[in-house]
Amino acid sequence: MKCKAAQTNIRLAPSLLVLMLATACVPSPAPPQGAPPSTPPAATLSVTATATMTPTPTGTPAPKTWAETFQLVNSGVAELAVTLCDGGGAGTGFLVADDLIMTAAHVAKNEVAINVSVNGQYTSARVLGINDTQDLALLKTAKALSGHQFGFAPAVPAQGVEVAALGFPLDSGLTFTSGRVSALNQEVNSDAGTLRGLIQTDTAINPGNSGGPLVLMDGKVVGVVSAKRAWVLGTRSADDFGAEGVGYAVQAPMAAASAADWGQRSTPLPPTSCSNEAETTSSNIITTNNSDHEQASGVIQSLLRHGQGINRAAYEAAFAVLTPELQAEVQGFETWKAGLRTSFWRALTINSITGSGAQLTVDAVLRTEQASADGRDGQTCSDWTIQYRMSWDGAIWRIAGADDPSGPPRAC
Repeated sequence: MKCKAAQTNIRLAPSLLVLMLATACVPSPAPPQGAPPSTPPAATLSVTATATMTPTPTGTPAPKTWAETFQLVNSGVAELAVTLCDGGGAGTGFLVADDLIMTAAHVAKNEVAINVSVNGQYTSARVLGINDTQDLALLKTAKALSGHQFGFAPAVPAQGVEVAALGFPLDSGLTFTSGRVSALNQEVNSDAGTLRGLIQTDTAINPGNSGGPLVLMDGKVVGVVSAKRAWVLGTRSADDFGAEGVGYAVQAPMAAASAADWGQRSTPLPPTSCSNEAETTSSNIITTNNSDHEQASGVIQSLLRHGQGINRAAYEAAFAVLTPELQAEVQGFETWKAGLRTSFWRALTINSITGSGAQLTVDAVLRTEQASADGRDGQTCSDWTIQYRMSWDGAIWRIAGADDPSGPPRAC
C-alpha cells in the first residue's frame, strides 16, 4: 500500500515503539489479497446541528451527555480525501470558520489536491499553513460551508478528564469514540522530527482519524488527533505485543495559535506538482449530490479522487481508482492517459446511486473542458451523461466501468 502523505510504520528510538500516524492510505492499483468484505462499511448518518465558535449560544443548555455532544458538533466534522502524485490518503478535519478547516500536517503534506465532505456538502481545499513538527495544518475551502464551527479550549485538560474523538477511520462513516486523558506533555519521534507536548488518550483512534477533533463534553476542542502507538519492542516476533489505548493529540492552545496565525493569510501554499504535463490551476470540481444512498459520500470521494488526479496531472493516482479489470480494458496506463493531457473535470452532478452490497450504479453528469482537438466534434466544453459502475474492493470504491447511455456529450 502506497502512502506518501504519512509513513504508516515509523520506528521510534530508543524505545523501539512503532508509531502509526492515523491517516488511512488509498491502495495502489493492485487490489488487496484475499476476499474483500461482501459489503462496504455502513455510513453513519449525521444529525444536522449548527453552532458558533462561542462556547454555547446564549440560552442554549450545554451538553450533559456524550450523545448531546455528538448532536451539537457532528455537522462540522470534515472527511478529507487527499490526492498524491501516485496515490492518495484519507483523513479528518473540522471547521473553525465557514471556509477554514483544521487538520493534521501529515494528512495534507505533499498534497496535489484535497477534496472535502462536510455535512453533505462537497468542495475542494487548499493548504493555508502547515507545520510538520507540530503536526498541524489549516485548509481553506473553495466555498463557504454550513455546519458546526468548533472552538478551542483555552487550557490543556487535566489528566483523567473525559474526552471524545470524532472522525472517519478505516474508510467508514463518521464515528464517535470516548475515553480519558491518560497523560500529558508526551513526546514521540517521527521522520518529521520530535512532536512535543502531546496529549495521550485511551480514546479509540484508527487510521483515518488523523486531524479530527478531540473534544470535551461541552464540544470544545482540546486536541487535534495525530497518531496512535500500535506496536512495542519492534521485532514483530512472538515476543512482541500490540499497544492498546495509546493515542496522541496536539494540544488545543498550540492549534488555536496556529489557526489564528494562518487564518490571516490570503494566499494558499502551492500544491505539489506531479510532472511537467498540463494541469489545471483551479483544483475545485463543483459537486452536486442528489442521492441519499448511504454510500454516497465514499462513492463521490472516489470519483473526485479520479477527477482531481486528471486535473492535477497525477495520472497514476487517477488510474489507481480504476479496477484492475478496467485498467486492462483501457489498454493500460500509458494508453489511458494519452488522451487526457488537455482534459479537465469542472463539475460533477450525482443524480442517483442505486444498488447494494459491493456493486453500485451511479447516474451522473460530468462537465469537462479540453482543447478542441481532443473534444468530441471540436467541443472545448462538454456535458457527459455517464453511468458509472462502482465496485467495493474492501478498501475503497473503484470505478469498474463508465458508459454514456445518452450518446455523445452535449456542448456546454
